[in-house]
Amino acid sequence: MSDLSSLEVTAQYVAALAAGDTDRMNSMRTGDFELDFVYGDAFASEPLSSEETKQFWPTWLVGFPEMDYEVTRTIAADEVVVTQWVFTGTHEKPIGQPIFDPPVKPTGRTIMFRGVSIYDVSGGLIKRETAYIDLATIMVELGVEL
Repeated sequence: MSDLSSLEVTAQYVAALAAGDTDRMNSMRTGDFELDFVYGDAFASEPLSSEETKQFWPTWLVGFPEMDYEVTRTIAADEVVVTQWVFTGTHEKPIGQPIFDPPVKPTGRTIMFRGVSIYDVSGGLIKRETAYIDLATIMVELGVEL
């Protein structure tokens, strides 16, 4: 059990994300962690497991070696923290599985999108992140054709 508050745990996690430190992010999640992206049909996809999340973040971050992840608003309770954030990055490297199949080639485009993440924190670790994002905007900004 950690002496850190849910706000402190989440602040450290977000700082690791902003720094691209996926090892630190992995160490701050429970073994049964779930990453639930809310971007469309409620029944279209299941949350990512802890193992799938370990693959997701390095794949995403490699595509944007220079990026900024800025939290613009935070609301915290005992075991839940909500952050509003802005992601900005230039797509300089391919983004492949588990995010895109086939991989999306680098476009050189700078993308910017907002989102909201809800973190469930227990025992000093993050148990679940529910992220509300506009996937359509991301796809358009990346120039992805379906």
